[in-house]
Amino acid sequence: MPIVDMPVGLLLDRLAAAGANLSLDRVVELLPRLGCEIAEVALVRQYECGACGRLIDRTEAQGRPAACPSCGADLAARPDLVTDRGDSRVLRLDMLAVRPDLYDPGGMARFLAGWLGVRTGLAHWPLAAPRIRVRVDPSVADVRPHIACAVVRGVRLDHDLVKMIMNLQEDLHWALGRDRKLASIGVYDLDTVRAEEGIVYEAVEPDALRFTPLGFRAGDPDALYTPRQILTRHRTGQAYAHLLAAFDRYPILRDRAGTVLSMPPIINSESTRVTLDTRAFFVDVTGLSRRTVDRSLAVMVACCLEALPGATVEAVTIEDPSGERVTPDLAPVPMVLDVREAAETLGMPLDAATLADLLGRMGHAVDPGPRPGTLQVRVPATRNDVMHPVDLMEDAAVAFGYENIATSLVPTFLVGRARPVEERAAVARRVLAGLGFHQVMTLVLTSEEAAFRRWGLPDDDRRVRIANPISTEQTICRVSLLPGLMETLGQNRQHDLPQSIFEVGDACFLDAEAETGAREARLVGVALVGTHVGFADARAVLDAFVHEMGARVSVAPLDHPGLLPGRAAAVLDTGGRQVGILGEVHPRVLETYGLHHPVAVVEVGLEALGA
Repeated sequence: MPIVDMPVGLLLDRLAAAGANLSLDRVVELLPRLGCEIAEVALVRQYECGACGRLIDRTEAQGRPAACPSCGADLAARPDLVTDRGDSRVLRLDMLAVRPDLYDPGGMARFLAGWLGVRTGLAHWPLAAPRIRVRVDPSVADVRPHIACAVVRGVRLDHDLVKMIMNLQEDLHWALGRDRKLASIGVYDLDTVRAEEGIVYEAVEPDALRFTPLGFRAGDPDALYTPRQILTRHRTGQAYAHLLAAFDRYPILRDRAGTVLSMPPIINSESTRVTLDTRAFFVDVTGLSRRTVDRSLAVMVACCLEALPGATVEAVTIEDPSGERVTPDLAPVPMVLDVREAAETLGMPLDAATLADLLGRMGHAVDPGPRPGTLQVRVPATRNDVMHPVDLMEDAAVAFGYENIATSLVPTFLVGRARPVEERAAVARRVLAGLGFHQVMTLVLTSEEAAFRRWGLPDDDRRVRIANPISTEQTICRVSLLPGLMETLGQNRQHDLPQSIFEVGDACFLDAEAETGAREARLVGVALVGTHVGFADARAVLDAFVHEMGARVSVAPLDHPGLLPGRAAAVLDTGGRQVGILGEVHPRVLETYGLHHPVAVVEVGLEALGA
């Protein structure tokens, strides 16, 4: 979970603006009850990066920053780029990654004011009609296809507000964007681009153009980098080059005049950087997931409206090959919640009115549902974590207070214990380890080629096939442990001989009488490889193992295409039923695993040994 630095002054100011005049001590008392763990209330020193203007909070123990997290400037090598801006107090919060709407003072103040009942219901974020259009070129379809944008006007900035917006941007990169993979955010000074003529989002050749990345001196010819050079020479480019490594074209956002705004998801350009003189933002979010892109932009827009007094947000028209759409999408998401189901799930005496009040305090709009006993809930566009009615139930429990839910003992007490087959499997592992064998664990998923054809066996109609396998090597569940053991020996043939390994694991078989149509069988497999390994070694291992397990078996001749004729046997239980095999592996099978020494194997069903 990310540690979010929440500026104390800004948080208390936003709370007061929302009608909740709280002291810091009261905030510290409430936040843990709402699922926000407080790491500490810290006094941090602020340093300003002279390359990009980013404010960096550092504790006394951390000392001066070695590099800028925004532009990647090497501040250790260039101490003249670092300006000490003095101390400030922050709440260091251990936050859930699924609640990025609480990462900024405005979002946190909105949450606290709602929970306290001061300002309940759905927040409204006014959105002006679009005046700017972004054209999405088909070239980005296979690289980074999704984009959403917004314009924020009427901006008045100071150092703390700039820091807050930049910190939220980076926190969203981590929490929603999965370190910029699913979504990355760019914030630009709108007055530095000719946006009224339109903005283009396209993929270009690695050396098709040059621009000055954020943190470099504008106008310096040596600071003009191609996209390829940014990925190989720039600190931030090197850190995120893996996101574009599979492509031969790189995404670029530029205006019609050719001014580059950014190279998503790597870095912005220096010419469009945000400064204290900025009066309007252009905000973009690009990524691989449309939902994540839209949610990230919604959180950024809400933050700007709540943190920047007098700011207004204007929509942007996105033209892509599938048509036009307008972003940001701030429309609430409708969901239907069954009141009785919520009460039973939470174990609370809830009626529709009480449940509606609780959800209203969590920022939702609630109306009578389409059916009796249901509620129609409209979820804020900033809530990335609400995807199922159960999530609304959790919100209701948070609003009610977990500490207020009456506790009761369950009517029936049960004492847990391991399943008998697990206890027996533990004994089998100890026995084989005591006999000098090394335990291995192989994959449960395999293929018909590995399970049958390598061994000369016909495909088993009892095999469990995977409906949508991720590869041709994982198409079925294994029916034997021996192919996995042989694969392990093949991968370790460079090591000294002899080698003795075993596995205790499950195989799967179709069974029409089973509840799920398939059953699992716990098997024990053993494999030995060495210069003089033979059938006698396998038989000796079987006899010792069965004796230690307190069972009795016998053997009988067996014809098996994967084992040498005359050196293969079936393992029979006391009723004469076959429960396993043993023998020497046929040289033809050895060759398929790259083995050049004899291998002896044993496999028996654990249930046959008294499980």
